[in-house]
Amino acid sequence: MNRQNWLFAGLLLFALICWQWLRPTPPSSGPDQDYQPDFTAKELSSLQYNSLGLPYRGMNAAHAEYYGGLAMTLLEKPVILLYSPDGRPQWQLSGEEGIINTDDNAILRKSVLGQSLQSDALIDSITTEYLEMDFVHNQLRSNQAVILRGPGYHTQGQGLLGKLDQQTVELLNGTQATYNP
Repeated sequence: MNRQNWLFAGLLLFALICWQWLRPTPPSSGPDQDYQPDFTAKELSSLQYNSLGLPYRGMNAAHAEYYGGLAMTLLEKPVILLYSPDGRPQWQLSGEEGIINTDDNAILRKSVLGQSLQSDALIDSITTEYLEMDFVHNQLRSNQAVILRGPGYHTQGQGLLGKLDQQTVELLNGTQATYNP
């Protein structure tokens, strides 16, 4: 290699180093990105209707923040109302914190209380620290300690699987029950 080729290779290497050193860095899209809500609401209230014009789901919250890029809404003191197919209120579920992912599930956390709104229900209340509702499959799930209360009984266990359309609830592990006839 002659001197001219070495000089050209050196200039090319120097230009590449300068280009890497001085190029602008793109904004980080990693986990430390600061997301800002698309909108916030206080005293939020909504009611959704089915194709027959009957209510099927309602929600209230003291404070809500919607994040469109994440397709989720963060809630403070949420209350979710679930209705039967004929439009009668079935359950009221509340917690200190909640997340609703666009149209497919909701998560309630901290002091979660589910109360039956039907007089002839077998379960009066569900108490836990975590409850997930899958609206697509009409299921309730929890992996935390759960307490069920009903007319004449009190049951507790670890984990829960419930099917809203079949009106069934199953405690998964370590179930203990007390019956009062």
